[in-house]
Amino acid sequence: MHLVDVSNSYSRKIKRELEVSTAHFIKIYTLGNTRVVYKRKAQTDELLVSNRLRPVSDREIDFVLKKLVNSTQKDAKITRTKTVVDILLPANQ
Repeated sequence: MHLVDVSNSYSRKIKRELEVSTAHFIKIYTLGNTRVVYKRKAQTDELLVSNRLRPVSDREIDFVLKKLVNSTQKDAKITRTKTVVDILLPANQ
């Protein structure tokens, strides 16, 4: 698995989001058909993992957590829907 940084393709959306939210850092990655949005706020890190074609696997979640924030699922608050996983972590772990 490889995370590919595609933030430049979303620069207008990122700029707009930074202006209206409390986030001070946003990066967007792809992992094949899976998209990962990483937002850093003052108190929390938020990872939004989505795939329109199928549910996001635990293996993908583990990989993203390890690569982006050097953490595990047990350290995170994870909310799942059919095609989206929202992960919240305390900042500066």
